[in-house]
Amino acid sequence: MLMLALDTTTLTCSVALGDGEKLWAEYLLNIKKTHSQRLMPLIVSLLQDSGVRKEQLKGLSVTVGPGSFTGIRIGLATAQGLSQGLGIPVVGVMTLDALAQAAAFFDGLICPILDARKGQVYTALYRGGPDGPVMLKQAAAESLEEFSARLAERSENVIFLGDAIGNFRNNLKSALGERYREAPPSLSLNRASLVLLQGQKIWLEQGPPPPYSLKPFYIRLSEAERRLLERRGGGES
Repeated sequence: MLMLALDTTTLTCSVALGDGEKLWAEYLLNIKKTHSQRLMPLIVSLLQDSGVRKEQLKGLSVTVGPGSFTGIRIGLATAQGLSQGLGIPVVGVMTLDALAQAAAFFDGLICPILDARKGQVYTALYRGGPDGPVMLKQAAAESLEEFSARLAERSENVIFLGDAIGNFRNNLKSALGERYREAPPSLSLNRASLVLLQGQKIWLEQGPPPPYSLKPFYIRLSEAERRLLERRGGGES
C-alpha cells in the first residue's frame, strides 16, 4: 500500500513516501520557515522525484499532535484536503508515538520530549523491544520539575529524543546521572518516515479510518483559547 506521510508539528517539516516493504523517499527541512510555504512544494517534489502520480496513493498519514498549534493545523488541513480530493483515507498519528519509533531498538525506557514552552515539555514514556515501543505513560504536558522527579523514581536507563533536548539536557543529566542517554541528532528529529511506519501499523491493526475522523491532539489549550476562556470567566481544564 503506497502511503504519503506528513509531519509539521515542530520546527521540522518532513514528508515521506513508502509502502509496507520499504521507504521510497523522504524530504526533511529543519529551518525557520513557515510550514504553509514549504509543505506543498515538498510534497510535489517528493512525488515527482519518485515518479509517482498522486492518483497512485492509497492512503495518507499525518501527525495530529502534540506540538505547535499552527503546525498541527497546517498538517491536518493539508492531509484532509488531499484525502478528500483523492478519495483516500488518512491516518492520524500521535507525534510522540512516531518519535519513539526511532529508538525502538533501545532496551530501556524511551522518552520523546517536545518543547511545550513556558518551562514545560510534551512527553510520554515507552519501553523498547522487538515488537516496537510499548507505551507506559500517556502523553502529557509537564514541568521540568514534575518530569525529572518522575523519571528519577525509575531505575532503568532512559534515552531521550526530540526538540526539547537542548533546553533540558543539563537538568536531565543532573537528575538521572549515568542513566541518561541521548539519541543522535539524526534520530532525534521528527521525521515523516516514522509517521509512515506508525501510520501503516495503525492501518494494518485497525483498518482504514472512516472519513472525517481526523482530529488534532493538543493536550492543552492554545494561548488564544486560554485567553478567551479567561475573558469568559472560565479556566483551563
